[in-house]
Amino acid sequence: MIKRYLSILLILLAFKSTNAQDPVFSQYLFNPLYLNPALAGMDNNFRMFINKRNQWGKIPSKFNINSIAFDSWQNMTNSALSIMYSNNNEGEGILTTNNFYAGGAYRLFDVFPSPIAWQFGFQYQHTGRRVDWSRLVFSDELDHYLGDINSSAFIAPDNSYNTNNIALGTVFTYHIKRGSRMRRRSLIPLDLDIELGAAVHNFVMRPHGFFNSFNNQRKFTFHGSMLWPINKKISGGVKHSALYIDQGNLSTLQIGILEAWVYPLHLGLFYRSQMTSLTDDLDRFESFYFIFGYQKVFEQSNLSLTFSYSRDFTISELSSYTNGTNEVSIILESIEGGLFHGMLHSKRHHKNKYRSIP
Repeated sequence: MIKRYLSILLILLAFKSTNAQDPVFSQYLFNPLYLNPALAGMDNNFRMFINKRNQWGKIPSKFNINSIAFDSWQNMTNSALSIMYSNNNEGEGILTTNNFYAGGAYRLFDVFPSPIAWQFGFQYQHTGRRVDWSRLVFSDELDHYLGDINSSAFIAPDNSYNTNNIALGTVFTYHIKRGSRMRRRSLIPLDLDIELGAAVHNFVMRPHGFFNSFNNQRKFTFHGSMLWPINKKISGGVKHSALYIDQGNLSTLQIGILEAWVYPLHLGLFYRSQMTSLTDDLDRFESFYFIFGYQKVFEQSNLSLTFSYSRDFTISELSSYTNGTNEVSIILESIEGGLFHGMLHSKRHHKNKYRSIP
């Protein structure tokens, strides 16, 4: 099996440039800081996200990625702070990538009373990669008859490297309220929340590899969603969403065909398509996947806990070889207010109370 991986690696190294896409989560709405730095604090509270993705579990060198993130919004400063850490392994752990992100967001308009909210965000990105050269087999180690019996003359370079970069993003939301007038002609019969966002990761082009032979590829992200609350009697809503990511010669399109929230349950049906700019006739229809979630609200402690599971069913020619993808998300968040909301509110109240004219 190692020999097969080595052959693939040598073929990739034979090209002057290579392109790859960063991991993409199925539950992209439940990992907002990984999606767009401007989504920090978008729900006007503090949140902690734990995400685990196990892709193609039937393949020995499966792709696993884990992430943990935290963000908090403060109404008094009209801004948010966020931190995130992610780790992924490829090639049975031969290649390991660790990412650390720290950033913030600022809102130009508030949701209430204005129906418009427009946020800008940034992230500092630190990436560290490590490869275990001792677990690779090189051609001069192989004997035609006896196999891997020789020692290699390959001089391994540094087994790790670190690089820094930034990510930028923006999100625009518009809330249409039931009963408001449109163009002074008719009343709108429903509530509707519209969200549009865009982000670019790896903004600075710089050498990105163990041999420093090629630059990193910028990742462009575009996403949008529409949410309709069901009615006042039922706590829930219906949502449609879409995500498009372009990086190098690869792009991914994910569509939330239908999501439904009926507290405490969350159900969703999604579609994913993988595309490339190469001329080969590749199968672009990648998978359908389902999401099932459950939310528990602890009103006395101002917290809620959400557990969500998604299962991807591959519909391409790889379907019988990959065993699909499993992903789990856990979200702990406050029902109302940021992490330091009470402290800042008390400070502001104290300052206003004792203000005097000299």
